[in-house]
Amino acid sequence: MAELNPPKGLIVDLITPLTKRRDIDEVSLTRHLKRVIPHVHALLLGSPLIGEGRYLGPVLREQLLEKTLSIVEGHMPVFIWITQDSEGETRMTLIRLRKRLEIRKYTGQVFFVDAPLYYHSNRGLPELYQDMISSIEDSVILYNDPQLIKHIGSPFKRNNIRTSVLRELILNEKIQGLVFSGSLDRAHNYQKAVSSRPDFRIYDGDESRFLIHPSLGGVVSAGANLAPEAWQKITGASLRMNGRQSDYPDYLKQIWEIGGYLSRLREIYQTHGAVVIKMILAEKGIIDHTTCMEEEGGLDVRPDELKELVQQYKNYH
Repeated sequence: MAELNPPKGLIVDLITPLTKRRDIDEVSLTRHLKRVIPHVHALLLGSPLIGEGRYLGPVLREQLLEKTLSIVEGHMPVFIWITQDSEGETRMTLIRLRKRLEIRKYTGQVFFVDAPLYYHSNRGLPELYQDMISSIEDSVILYNDPQLIKHIGSPFKRNNIRTSVLRELILNEKIQGLVFSGSLDRAHNYQKAVSSRPDFRIYDGDESRFLIHPSLGGVVSAGANLAPEAWQKITGASLRMNGRQSDYPDYLKQIWEIGGYLSRLREIYQTHGAVVIKMILAEKGIIDHTTCMEEEGGLDVRPDELKELVQQYKNYH
């Protein structure tokens, strides 16, 4: 609900387990969630890349949300990406998902994640949200990723939410956070822009930057699908959530080693994220199929390389 602050810490950018017919694979989803949930602070469903949200229509997003909520049962915040190709389609997706929550009489925290520049310009964004979310009780998390907007290929679009626009957007108390990918300078400008809202969370959408310059809100991590315990340790240490043990030399050495491992792991999955992550999870027997919404070509990752890295650091999984 809007009056509750969004979580701080590790948000797993969850893969979307699919059957061979490209339906939501409930069995695999359940198995994967039970493995991941003990180590994370929230779930992000249907993200545009790792969650394949660009190819998930409203029906599949509703199914994904429904099946996840039946497993989570209100014990963990759930983020779900609502963005579609147009403002109208995004509104309809929001309405549909909100209706699902009402039917379930769901009382847990759900945050709707939206990348507004995917279908709208910076001009008029505060007014858009004032209208779009005025009738819902839930909160919205903005999503800023210049690479995602570049993918659209429009020469007229700005790739980032303007800092002055963000300053206006946060006057709407239902907008409670931002998943940010972009330059370090822009990250600093955004932090200044939201300084009047101590409850406002900025999450790193770039794992590699979080490992070097962690934000105060936390990280949205694709790698947490593969190594949830390792990412839990890194996030806890970076945000000083692990208590006094972070002062011990042995602990600091372990964190350094884990950070190196996560960087190496990211190098393997960063180019073909969803496909590679699903390959590893299927190899480990966590999901049943490697099906993706879009067929990937030119995959240059050797299965034996994946197996070797996973086996080498099996204690972190």
